[in-house]
Amino acid sequence: MVLNGARVVTLIDLSTSWPGPGGLAMGGFVYENLVPYSRFPLSRRLEWLAAATPEYQPEPYERLATVLRGSGEDADAREVLLAKQRRRRETLPLAAKLWGYVQDWTVAYGYRPGRAALWMAVLWAAGAVAFSRYAPEALKPGEQPEWNPSLYALDLLLPVINLGQDGHWRLEGHWQWLAAALVLLGWILATTVAAGASRLLRRS
Repeated sequence: MVLNGARVVTLIDLSTSWPGPGGLAMGGFVYENLVPYSRFPLSRRLEWLAAATPEYQPEPYERLATVLRGSGEDADAREVLLAKQRRRRETLPLAAKLWGYVQDWTVAYGYRPGRAALWMAVLWAAGAVAFSRYAPEALKPGEQPEWNPSLYALDLLLPVINLGQDGHWRLEGHWQWLAAALVLLGWILATTVAAGASRLLRRS
């Protein structure tokens, strides 16, 4: 079935009416509304897109997301754009592909921002519990704030923001590695959130 360049106002279809992989071409196919005859779950819609794009093409995904968003199905539109990013990831070189996996696992490319808050809460709790078992020495005795494991862990995790704990304590041994890991994970989370936010703003 070749729909390349075709334009319709309303696309009425069945989930079983479309050919499988290799049997459908719809590059530049434009439609404004979707009216399935019967239940056509999003997972089948994504299979429909995959069947039409043996090689990655962004336009069919963007068209479907636009139509879904226009009909008020914002959550489904985000899932389609997430599927597009996952398809795109498979075409990237190894380093970019690995970074894509990081963005997917942490914040789902910005389309599930609640994940960032969950990761931050888990890391903060783990860091606070760990540092509650440690009493570091002050770098400058008499000038340090009161030791607060929870605030210290949060200070390490939040890039740029200074809560007054980091930089006052001398960490030794594996505690230095724990602090470095929290700083690194905090930056990774912040970077992936920023990348996802910029992507959403561009789409808006």
